Amino acid sequence: MNNHDQTGGGSWTSETIRVCLLIGILLLALGLRLWDLDAKSLWQDEIFTTAIASAENTASQVASIALYNTPLPAPPLHFLVTHCFLHVGDSDFVLRFPALLFGVLGVATIYTLGACLFGKSEGLVSAFLLSISPLHVRYSQDARFYSLLTFLSLLSLYFLYRGVFENKRRWWTGFVLCSILNVYTHLFAFFVLLAQTVFVAGLWLAGALMSVRRRRSPEEESDLRRRVVGVDRRMGLAFVLSLAVVGLAYTPMVPHVLRGLGGAKGLGATAGGSVSFTPSFLLQQLDAWGLGSGETILVLFIPFLVGIIASARAQRTQLWVGACWFVVPFAALSLLPVHHRFRPRYALFMLPLYLLFVARGLTATGEMIGVLRPREASRLRAVTVAVLLLAIALLSVPALQAYYVEDRADWRAVATLLGSSMRPGDAVVSPGGFAQVVLPRYHKNLREVEFVIGGSEVFLTPDRDARQGLWFVGLQEERMSAIERELEEVISHHFKVVIEVNDQSVARGRLLKIAPVMYKDIWVLYVREDLGPQEVLELYEGALEIVPFSTAFPAHTALGELYREEHDFDQAVIHYQEASNSRSRCS
Repeated sequence: MNNHDQTGGGSWTSETIRVCLLIGILLLALGLRLWDLDAKSLWQDEIFTTAIASAENTASQVASIALYNTPLPAPPLHFLVTHCFLHVGDSDFVLRFPALLFGVLGVATIYTLGACLFGKSEGLVSAFLLSISPLHVRYSQDARFYSLLTFLSLLSLYFLYRGVFENKRRWWTGFVLCSILNVYTHLFAFFVLLAQTVFVAGLWLAGALMSVRRRRSPEEESDLRRRVVGVDRRMGLAFVLSLAVVGLAYTPMVPHVLRGLGGAKGLGATAGGSVSFTPSFLLQQLDAWGLGSGETILVLFIPFLVGIIASARAQRTQLWVGACWFVVPFAALSLLPVHHRFRPRYALFMLPLYLLFVARGLTATGEMIGVLRPREASRLRAVTVAVLLLAIALLSVPALQAYYVEDRADWRAVATLLGSSMRPGDAVVSPGGFAQVVLPRYHKNLREVEFVIGGSEVFLTPDRDARQGLWFVGLQEERMSAIERELEEVISHHFKVVIEVNDQSVARGRLLKIAPVMYKDIWVLYVREDLGPQEVLELYEGALEIVPFSTAFPAHTALGELYREEHDFDQAVIHYQEASNSRSRCS
């Protein structure tokens, strides 16, 4: 290992300061991920998580639902972990807490890995950068498996690196255990294993080439061995055996994976995946990993390049780690005919290595400044890195604020609206199964309500009870618009509210294509054969006390139309004015 910042001879005071800084960074990471953890309602993928990991299911049911009831069979580890937490309490906070926990553990792990690859200074700097990373904070608050995948990938790389260069059983055991847990977390863990395999193969090839070269002087041989560290046969055998154990442990998943890869979201017969090394794709990744769009990409990318250059001079093994980590997964994806759209969250496990090289670039900059005044080199290095980190932290504030205020499809508001407005005997109709999972979660009055999956045909069927009211709820604008048109042909009045997502607050998420369905408006339509205008007026009046402000414009407009039909022109004018005010305030 090439650790230029080892502290074997360092003072106790410096080590104490380092420990205190690490504790402070971990507390910062915890605070940023705890902030408003349950403020936003669940989105589509999180609804999947709560349906699968529900405390009402047994552990075997959790595993089988993940394998058989998702488009691609999902490895069950994250769902089983979440299932255990939900036994403590079934709330959005508890549901998201495992992601938070693994996010903070990821910050701790990048310090350990950074200290192993470069030095303790780089470990601290990279931990700080990951703690304030907007993308990592986002997915440490998301009830999905991305922070767990990132944590296990980092830990497995740490164990592999120690195993390769020390060849001790405990490191290989840690690598095997982390790799098994990782492949039972997400299919992308195999890209991690592939990158690690290429890393070890490259070291073995370098060692083989070194052994067949002409004989050198002892000084030349020593210098070469410092630059290129080979893997001897015992280490290579240990790695191959480790992969064999991981493969054997994964055997029960193989039939499910093969079945899923043959499906619509798996691998197909046609070539051309959704990943390619185009400038736009690479810019999107840098944008997602950075602090914002445009020129702000350079805030981290420039020190990343400096870190690459600094590593190329004296830390080529570390540079080889980074090359494998960044290139191999994307190269493999570009060669596979993947039919599933690629999202920045899928590459979250690559972010910490990017930040590690950013950290190396920042410390290298400090070293260059220190050369100017050798007597004060240590102090100048520390001050330079501290000033650069402060600037990065300040620039990260707007990106973090944008995430915290980001709007989403508001299932809580829909649940409150339905829970306070439904009559006994009313039913909820939805094109998919999300409504029946999430709405009873947010309002106890909806736990005994009948939920039906379908469209307008549920109302139009001739054998339906004419006295029953139906609440149509859905995210798909085209589908819900079609349902509304079909219902208007047979009814005279209906109630309609669209819980809108604020376009301004979600602009960055949409630009990055984080998860388009997260930002869909939710449509709510209510129909009944004997529904009269007075009852519709009352429903709208009640809705205005519940729906978000951004939704008030169409509600006031509808009320204005209804009051005009009832010849109550004073009330009509009031609501038209309110509609105009709400529209101008939103824009």
